[in-house]
Amino acid sequence: MRITRATPDDLDTLVAFRDQAAAWLASKGINQWQEPWPTEDLMVEGMLANIEAGETFIVGDDDHIPAATITINRYAKPELWTEQERAEPALYAHKVTVDRAYGGHGLGAELLDWAGTKAADEGADWLRVDVWTTNERLQHYYLKQGFTYVRTVVLPHNPSGALFQRPAERIPTPHLQEVESMTG
Repeated sequence: MRITRATPDDLDTLVAFRDQAAAWLASKGINQWQEPWPTEDLMVEGMLANIEAGETFIVGDDDHIPAATITINRYAKPELWTEQERAEPALYAHKVTVDRAYGGHGLGAELLDWAGTKAADEGADWLRVDVWTTNERLQHYYLKQGFTYVRTVVLPHNPSGALFQRPAERIPTPHLQEVESMTG
């Protein structure tokens, strides 16, 4: 699998990933992503801004078929993380999504390990995530991936307030190779 920075040409693929994940979550009785958040236009605009900032990555298989995505940056939402936490060097993972055709094979876990390595390489102490508050299954997943529960912040305007973190550390990702472009 190859991981590269997403380009604006990948936007439709990333929206499709999200829509597919929302349908899969709904089939499991989980309300996450059932409505574009905060709205469809703002969601797409935010995805594009992350792409243009070089924060979104896409994983493709050996045939360049998109398999997963992750967005990583240093932005700590002030309504979720305390001033002291925001002062700590950390990388934040967002929108981790694996195409269902590649689900259940550890790709999401390896993608988080890749992000943890990236965090360590950039001098961060932590890899952090904010998780959908009502998605207990996903929260347990992060615990299994070595994250520690920090707290839950319930906000009427932000459904993703279950906070988790794990130390940033270099972990081998034998199935992920970072490359400059999917065509290279």
